[in-house]
Amino acid sequence: VSRGQPIAEMGQTGTDRVKLRFEIRKAGVAVDPEPYLSGRMQ
Repeated sequence: VSRGQPIAEMGQTGTDRVKLRFEIRKAGVAVDPEPYLSGRMQ
């Protein structure tokens, strides 16, 4: 994924709110995104 590249679209699923699910995967396994978001991992 490149900087500035869209990675998602938000929309309604019939519930009362708009929702967006966010997940980071490494080698196909979900990992904690916090180190990536805080800048500790590159």
